[in-house]
Amino acid sequence: MRKSKWKRSLLPHEVILAAVRGEEPALRQVLTYYERYITRLASKELYDRYGNLYTCVDHELKTELQNKLIAGVLKFRTM
Repeated sequence: MRKSKWKRSLLPHEVILAAVRGEEPALRQVLTYYERYITRLASKELYDRYGNLYTCVDHELKTELQNKLIAGVLKFRTM
């Protein structure tokens, strides 16, 4: 298994709780934290007629994934 050489710190507990309460700055932090992952999920590899490979981001899919993340965070219940 290959390990990433980039270590990412986790989101602080306070930010997660604020996002669950629906606070906009906290939701923005959550979206920023997952930005690279969402972009990778929304990327597609396309070939032109000469066989050159291009990676394109489907912005509609990216927006849909961001909306699903926000909806999931807001549905989350804390004890």
